[in-house]
Amino acid sequence: MQKSIFTLLILTFSLSALSQKISFFDKLMAKKLIGEGNELFYAGRTSEAMLTYKRAKLKNRLSGEACYHLGVAEFYLRSFYNAHENAIAAEKLIQKKKNGEYYYYIERIYHSVNEIDTAKSYYIRAQEKLGPRISKDYDLDILIKQCDFVQNEIKNKVKYICKPFSRAVNSKYDEYGAILIYDKQRLFFTARQPETTGNNINYGDQKFYEDIYRADWNTEKNNWEINTTDMEDYNTEGFDALNFISRNGNYGLLTINTSATIEKSTTSSEIYEFEADEEDSTWYIDPIKSESINTSYFEGSATISDTSFDEDETATQTMIFVSDRNSEKSLTDLYSVQRIDDKWGDAKPIMEINTTGRETTPFLSADGSFLFFSSDALPGMGGYDVYYCKWENNKWGSPVNMGAAINTVNDDTHFQYFPEYGIGTISTITDFDGYFSYDIFQFDLDALNFPFQK
Repeated sequence: MQKSIFTLLILTFSLSALSQKISFFDKLMAKKLIGEGNELFYAGRTSEAMLTYKRAKLKNRLSGEACYHLGVAEFYLRSFYNAHENAIAAEKLIQKKKNGEYYYYIERIYHSVNEIDTAKSYYIRAQEKLGPRISKDYDLDILIKQCDFVQNEIKNKVKYICKPFSRAVNSKYDEYGAILIYDKQRLFFTARQPETTGNNINYGDQKFYEDIYRADWNTEKNNWEINTTDMEDYNTEGFDALNFISRNGNYGLLTINTSATIEKSTTSSEIYEFEADEEDSTWYIDPIKSESINTSYFEGSATISDTSFDEDETATQTMIFVSDRNSEKSLTDLYSVQRIDDKWGDAKPIMEINTTGRETTPFLSADGSFLFFSSDALPGMGGYDVYYCKWENNKWGSPVNMGAAINTVNDDTHFQYFPEYGIGTISTITDFDGYFSYDIFQFDLDALNFPFQK
């Protein structure tokens, strides 16, 4: 009897081991699929690449190569937890590889899930493998400084003060650029949800186009309610993002891009402004007619000093916006331009701030004395961080990172604050039931201790 049981156990084990064996043809097919996935990935078709890598992993679950490439694709699609699992599965392969690129991407994945010590060790090994010249191309010095910055913030026990808006606003899709007006009773924001006008999907990231959304505060329900009133009249079938609204609600700045639609009213992303009719609140929207501002390149995410809107319409105003017109030397930069007596001057890059990386989502304080923006090329916590600088001696001072009270290890953008309400808003990539996306957060200004509050 004992012998029979033993024989059965051996047979079961043998069959199990046999079932684990991966055929030569499956290994070959997995390798082929990885190659196809790489072609898709480097062509910018990341979603398709991810699905192809998944097929490769199904063919050969023991392939570290499949796990690695799948993890990288998931990282770029912000599926950080899945990317992390595949990074762990690929570690044995990475240890055998002499290619520092593998170390670079693996550490980016560990960084995204806040495993800073592990990320830093991989950054250092990537430096050793890649050498000084290529390490500079990968910004490894900056990435190591980011790890040091996070570790220092943890050491100093800096408390994160941001809290997410309700699920009436935030979803598994991207929401960002929150603007509050009318005594906090009305909220405007930009989102990439399925209900987008025209139902268009962006080829590159396979996400819906942007639309502007409005939400009104329901006192009885103590929550926000999405209000579609008139918004369908303002959103195009392209990308539509609201960047700024004056405190009185009568003036605003938008970014519109219809270049990929049938309409093609824009050649790229362009900055528009609107004026609202005080009687019926109708928006009258027109592109800014200045060749110094709107070019054939990307322009958007504009902000403007707000003091004159309630006082003197002819006062000098400063507008700051984002453009990639200098893309050979940098990715996106901040530009400044003045309007005097309703005439726009020449837009100039802000040399004391711009880097070779990306600067984006600027916000000017109402009096124009403080500028806030996000950058991915200055020492910070990881991804985009929010920075501020002060206008002094006819120039912007050195950018200051706002630290772990505001920033995370992933992307933090669209910082704005509303002193009359005592609050601020920011958009941060966060986990929403397993979906990483931009969500809108709110923070109490009293919880901060920064010069712009004084």
